[in-house]
Amino acid sequence: MKTKIQLIEKQIDKELQEVRIIEELDSQYSLLTGIAFLDNISTNSLITSSSVNGSELFPRDFEVAFLQSNQNVAPNDRFFTLKGIPADGHDLSLDFKDGAGSRKYPYTLRIYLRLENTEQ
Repeated sequence: MKTKIQLIEKQIDKELQEVRIIEELDSQYSLLTGIAFLDNISTNSLITSSSVNGSELFPRDFEVAFLQSNQNVAPNDRFFTLKGIPADGHDLSLDFKDGAGSRKYPYTLRIYLRLENTEQ
């Protein structure tokens, strides 16, 4: 199985800031199989809406804390596993709301996506 990590970065300037992220998934990969956020953001942060190619990914106001990990977790275990989500160059859309309480502002929101192909 061929795997790629796609990184999305967005600057968050202030507490409670809301940002919309639209990112094209790599067209060379057929599946989105995982997502991870680092622990440098507030555990009160929310994904207020999310979709891939128009299909809902997480319910509204999903708590980012469920998707966060830190350096104490083995790298291969840091991803929240997703199943059956097509990548194929589709758009990933996320609306993110900072939960206030980050260690510092501004900070860079980093979202890691695990993409895979079933082909070798």
